[in-house]
Amino acid sequence: MNVTTPSTARWISRAAWTTAAVGTVGGQLHAVARGLSHPEDWQEAPLTRLWAEPTSQALGPLFDWSDPWTVYITYGKLWTPVCVALTLAAFLVYQRRGPTGLERRLWHVVLAGHVLMTVSVVGDYFTPRWMDVMFLVGVGAMLIIGLGGILLGSLLLRRGFRPRVSAVLLVAFLPGVFLITTVTSLGSALLPLAWGWAIAAHRAAQPASSGMTSSSKSSMPDVSYAASAK
Repeated sequence: MNVTTPSTARWISRAAWTTAAVGTVGGQLHAVARGLSHPEDWQEAPLTRLWAEPTSQALGPLFDWSDPWTVYITYGKLWTPVCVALTLAAFLVYQRRGPTGLERRLWHVVLAGHVLMTVSVVGDYFTPRWMDVMFLVGVGAMLIIGLGGILLGSLLLRRGFRPRVSAVLLVAFLPGVFLITTVTSLGSALLPLAWGWAIAAHRAAQPASSGMTSSSKSSMPDVSYAASAK
């Protein structure tokens, strides 16, 4: 599937930015709902409880409109468009860049992790009976993205990838999971990845990045920078 046509690329860029913003705010509602439906989580994560418990009291109507489990599952559904958008954004950057060799193989690993993560999130919140299985799929996806991202992001930085912040956030994804989950829910660990791909997709969607041949890519300081030239 070619996602690099101008209209599609712009749509993906807007979707990535929108869902990253919505996820940044809505993800914290999900984190609060998680604590209300799984009270033991707050015992194990006092830093999360420090802000989430007062938030649940101050914004009561957002959390008491149904039972805690239903509220948690409902807010969890917002991660599906976030995952879909960031995965499409990653595919857009990949296709614009046109990598070869080792970099191409690393892209395939990381993109496979993104697809698995999306499947996991859909399974978690749209088929809750499979939540335990989908959680394990999600953990596996995070490991694939995290370990593959360290290798891919490091290679992109060495090859002059722009925007650099996207490659840095890819490298930092796995360590970030451990840091972020000390103060909020696991879903929010996806947010740096979502913002990183949104930034890169915006660059990839610019008209100057379109219509390049493989011979011209190496001179361009954008996401289409030719991996093969290095």
